[in-house]
Amino acid sequence: MTIKVQVSCIAIRDNRVAMIKKINNPHQATYQKLIPPGGHVELRETLEEACIREMQEETGLTVANLQLRGVVTYIGHGPGYHSVCFYFLTHEVSGELSATEPDILLPFWVALDSYRSNPDIPDYHRAFLQHFLETDDLLNARVEWLLPDNRLHWSIQEKIPRV
Repeated sequence: MTIKVQVSCIAIRDNRVAMIKKINNPHQATYQKLIPPGGHVELRETLEEACIREMQEETGLTVANLQLRGVVTYIGHGPGYHSVCFYFLTHEVSGELSATEPDILLPFWVALDSYRSNPDIPDYHRAFLQHFLETDDLLNARVEWLLPDNRLHWSIQEKIPRV
């Protein structure tokens, strides 16, 4: 099994955060859920380059001045999935939100004053967003799908103060 390296971007503009809703795979845990844009890091690509590319590919938005805000380990015990995701935050967002991959995902703006009560955002992503918006600490978290029933378990492992 290969551990995958991923990035996710918390892009904030006009008191809204850009999110995507995956619509192409009903067997995916994030199917029809709002999650931050992001994806896998490609060969010879830096984390920041991957984050910028994924934002452009998934939302049509251009981001700059990325700040590393956390690391989340995703583990799927059933299918044997393991990834480490680096979360970046930015307020430098330009362009218009557009559905660049409409068969795979749809982009949305979510108001910052409503994300906590939005049922389409998974609990763990609401907690991560809250952490990013309300603290300057780096996030260290874990999300797991446990056997035998693939139930979801997540936790914030520790908060690492920024130096």
